[in-house]
Parts: sequence; structure tokens; C-alpha cells
Amino acid sequence: MPPIHSIPVLAFDIATSFDFTALRPNTEKWGKVVERRPLIIEFKQSQYIVVFEYGSVVFFNFTHEEARGWLEQLKNYANRTNRREFSDNFTLYIGEKRGTASTEELSVNKFFIDTVKLVAIVLSRSVGLEYYEDLIDRNLAKLEESVEKLSREGRLVLKRREYVKTAGLALAIHHELAYNLQLLDDPDVVWERGVEMQKLYEHLSSLFSISKRAQAIERKLNIIARSSEFIIERLQNRTANILEWAIILLFVIDIIFILIPLLQ
Repeated sequence: MPPIHSIPVLAFDIATSFDFTALRPNTEKWGKVVERRPLIIEFKQSQYIVVFEYGSVVFFNFTHEEARGWLEQLKNYANRTNRREFSDNFTLYIGEKRGTASTEELSVNKFFIDTVKLVAIVLSRSVGLEYYEDLIDRNLAKLEESVEKLSREGRLVLKRREYVKTAGLALAIHHELAYNLQLLDDPDVVWERGVEMQKLYEHLSSLFSISKRAQAIERKLNIIARSSEFIIERLQNRTANILEWAIILLFVIDIIFILIPLLQ
């Protein structure tokens, strides 16, 4: 392999998940499949595409235009594409020290498949977090409006069904973060390849604040869940009160109909 000085890395989160059963047979026609989970496809000139089941894709040594072309093909195997696409770009320098690392560039001693896998895992988690951060912030803003209205005027602006959906969304995100992204779990490659990979993983995770961002999401989810449950409970109490008054009214009407013949 010829000497490499820098490699552009592009990460995208485009869908809820990919259908790997349908995707795998086609990737074997595109390039050499060097790993199946995540799906890592090797091309010429040290180019790699890394596809994750949870809807993220990371490109090594591709231009934006080339990556766009492959994303269009991959969308054919996507389950529920995102309304909004989330992306990040990064430069990997091989064998060079360029001062302090940042979320835009990093230096590594060697470029091999474990480096590809580890960098791809962290970047895929980062763009995946961007999707959840945006989704949660939009729903939290909607809830804040309702809570403010409730505290100021004593009334709610949305129907019960909307609050139930919001609470359900919070539960679904909890599940997806725990099952799909496994944000706080060390990847297998860290345990399999020893100290060097462990240091690289910790360094990358720290650069992209994976743990802090995951914890912030967790706090926001708890706020959404508690607020939704409180509002749903109030709505249920209000519905129960309305039913009680309806029963009383029907009882009064029934008595009136009984008394009318007696009073004539």
C-alpha cells in the first residue's frame, strides 16, 4: 500500500436501520467484504465503507460526491429513512502528529482494518446521537410550551393522545439507545487488540463527548417522561371528573322525568 498522509472520513446517519439480509449479497458485488458486523467493504486505494445496522454509514477516502452516490444506493436497503440527514466530516492523519487532536482531525500511527472499525464506530455513534439530540430537543420544546401554559393559565394546549405519543417516544428512544448504539459499551475490537486500541477508543470517545452527550440525552428523556406522565394523569383526573358530573346530570334528569307525571 502506498504511503498515506491523510484520509478524509465522512459519517452519515440516514435511517432507523438497514436490512442487512437484503444488503449483504449486493455488497459482495461492490467490493471485498472484510467484516460482516458492522459491514465493512474494502475498495481500491484504501477506500472503505462501513455500514451499521442502526442506520449510520461511514466513508473512508471518498469525496462527498462519491459518498452521496453510495448513500443513494444504500437507501434502497434502509428501514424508515430520516426526515433530516445528519453528517460529520473528519480527517485522519497517518503517522503524523499535528498538535492537539480535535473533532475535525486526528493522527494515528497505522491505518489498518482495526483503525477503520474503531474510528467508524465512534463517528457513527456521534452522528447517531445528533439525530436523537435533534428529535428530543424538538419534543422537549413542545412539552415546555404545554407546561408553561399549564402553570400560567391552568390549561393544556394538546390532546391526551399527543402526550401519550410523547411518552411513548421517550421509551422508544431509551430502547434504541440501549439496544442499537450501545453508546457506553466498549467495542469488541478494543478488547481483542489490546492497549493501543483502548487508548484510541478512549481518545476518540472523549473528543466527541460520547458519554457526556449520552448522559444529557438520558436527563432530557427523564424530563420528557416525567412531564408527560404528570400531564396524562391530570387529563385522566379531568376526564374522571367530567364522567362523574355526567353521571350526576343523568341521575338528575332521570329524577325529573320521574317527578313530572307525579306533579301533573
